Amino acid sequence: MSSIKKETSAASPDSDAQQRGKVTAATYGALDTSQVGTQLWMAKIPPQLAEAWKNAPEGTELGELILTKGAGATGPPKLTIQVNEAVDTAATNLPLDYTVESMTKKVPTLHPFSRLANGSVFLHGTVARTCNLQMERTERYKQMCRNRILSHTVRSDRYVKTVDKSELSMVRSSRRQIVGGRGSAGSDTNNMTSSGFGGSVQQFGKRLLDAQNNFDDTFSNSRKRKFEGQPVRSVIFELFEHQPIWSVKELRAESGRLEKEIRLVLGEICEFHRSGEHKGFWELRKEFRKAVVNEDTPSSTTTQKPSDAHEKKSSSS
Repeated sequence: MSSIKKETSAASPDSDAQQRGKVTAATYGALDTSQVGTQLWMAKIPPQLAEAWKNAPEGTELGELILTKGAGATGPPKLTIQVNEAVDTAATNLPLDYTVESMTKKVPTLHPFSRLANGSVFLHGTVARTCNLQMERTERYKQMCRNRILSHTVRSDRYVKTVDKSELSMVRSSRRQIVGGRGSAGSDTNNMTSSGFGGSVQQFGKRLLDAQNNFDDTFSNSRKRKFEGQPVRSVIFELFEHQPIWSVKELRAESGRLEKEIRLVLGEICEFHRSGEHKGFWELRKEFRKAVVNEDTPSSTTTQKPSDAHEKKSSSS
């Protein structure tokens, strides 16, 4: 067990200029490597502990480093740090028990340093090991977590207040007035928004949307009335005459037929795209596509002028 204390720099000035802290051309930027052979540990510590150690005065005992012998081959040695409770001057329930974890010797060459008042740089030593300090799940640690949750969730501007019956009746009456005047307030709001350039743009956009919705509803209803009494197969063929690619949802909306009936017909006359650009859509098979094209193409007929027929007759005679 060894104690951990906060001490000042170990540099020992060796000249009058250094003692007075006077910056000269010889001292500014000079390196003091007298302690570079000292092996140091570089530890990563939690922010709360770092703040508490930083605020502690010089010479304060920060804690104790405890080495616990392992139980044979089953348990390795354990390094723990017991922080001095006097360090927690802010009474924040700072956890006092820490475990030294992730200790390694494979570190790059690092030299902690301090810049003195005379401008020289003092090297405290060489980092030989690195480690992390992990908080142990003690009661103080749990209390710190609870305080942290409360500080982020509980708001001081919300509170419960006991009200009298008279105040409660006033609140209810004010709510009734708001509900009763909502219609007039809404009309005033509409008048306000309808005035000016922004209001005219809003009204124009609203008319366009309403017209589009009315057109879609009228077109869909006319289609459904048109397909009344027709078998599902003929309805599907007629729809594919207007559009080569359809989804089941679109066919159901346009025809007004059940999805089960539509899928039965699609399985007989159509191909389903499982990949590619039209993934998830249906398209007529090639033989049915040709039939639809032939039906849409008008038949070509030849007519002869009377003069042409007379010329042919005279030439034959």
